[in-house]
Amino acid sequence: MPRLTPLLLAVTLCFLASSASAQERRVQLRFQGGVNFGVPIFLDVDRDIVKPGLSFTGWGGFDIGWVVFDFGLGLQWTGIDTNNINDPNIVEPSGFEPLIRWNFSPGVRFQVPTIDAVLPYVTGAFDANLWSFQALGSGCTSYYCRDDGRAQFAPGFSGKAGLGIHLKNAMYLDVGFQYSMSGKGDFFNSSQWWVEPFIGFIYRGDKDRFGGVGY
Repeated sequence: MPRLTPLLLAVTLCFLASSASAQERRVQLRFQGGVNFGVPIFLDVDRDIVKPGLSFTGWGGFDIGWVVFDFGLGLQWTGIDTNNINDPNIVEPSGFEPLIRWNFSPGVRFQVPTIDAVLPYVTGAFDANLWSFQALGSGCTSYYCRDDGRAQFAPGFSGKAGLGIHLKNAMYLDVGFQYSMSGKGDFFNSSQWWVEPFIGFIYRGDKDRFGGVGY
């Protein structure tokens, strides 16, 4: 038994060190989430036809300090003025019709969590997009004269640069700018790009679900 005592002590110390290390890693895990309201503006389009739109995005993820792994769900609406479309394939122009985009977006966020007053960040995300538009015609190369109004898939990417302004406790005012691209997929005939200023709120929890302490 005396010969086993040093071994038992060594195993006990390793276990305690491992537990302390795991606890230290655990308390750095936080929930972070928020909502954004944006104004998407498509690039390289006819401004008389494609108008600035509105978007709403909710997101949440795992905050480990300088990095956040998040998932977003968004809805985007862009007005198309069909009365200004000069194309014989448009059967019945019907005023404003919404170009609608649903998206699910897994992404990563890089932030600077060491400043009390603000939370600067940049993000990158893959966008799984579902686009739909009212069927108005057929035979032309633009999405606004489709002959099928069902939602169809097109992959894309988006990036943000923003600033969280600390309001109170775990709440931040979120302001920034987003740049997005949608590939052709099953909807477009060419890639589409747009920019989007936005405003919203960020919630950055000060405790994890396992009882860790805040920053």
